[in-house]
Amino acid sequence: MAFTQIYVNLPVIDLDASTAFYVALGGVLNPQFTDETSAQVALGEAVTVQIMTHEQFSQFTSRPVASGAIESILALPAESKEEVDRLADAALKAGGSEPRPPQDMGWLYNRAVDDPDGHSWELLSFDASAMPGTPK
Repeated sequence: MAFTQIYVNLPVIDLDASTAFYVALGGVLNPQFTDETSAQVALGEAVTVQIMTHEQFSQFTSRPVASGAIESILALPAESKEEVDRLADAALKAGGSEPRPPQDMGWLYNRAVDDPDGHSWELLSFDASAMPGTPK
C-alpha cells in the first residue's frame, strides 16, 4: 500500500496566528474544515495541516497535549535554494522563528522554521545525485 497524502494535526495556542503562518508558507485555507476551533490548510496536493486549539485537539486524544517541547521535525521540499529562502522569509514575517542558521551542504540546502507554537519544519532543496558517495 502506498500513501498518497498526509494529514498533519497540530495543537496551537493562537489559531489566527498559526493560520497566518501556514498561509504564508503558500498554504490554501479550506473553509469546509475551518471554524473558530480549527483550520485546515493545504500545503499542496499531498500535505494538509489541520491546526486546532488545544481544547479541540484534546478531543482526539486522552494524552496530555505537548507545549514547548519538540516531538517531531516535519520536512517540506522546495524547487530551489531561492524557493527555500522565499518560503522561510515569508514564514518568519508571519510570526515564525528560525531556530538555527541555514545549512548549505552543496547538494542539500535547508532552513528550519518553527510556527508560533514551536512546531518545527525543515524547508529544503536537494540534488540526491550530487550527494557524496552516490555512484555516478
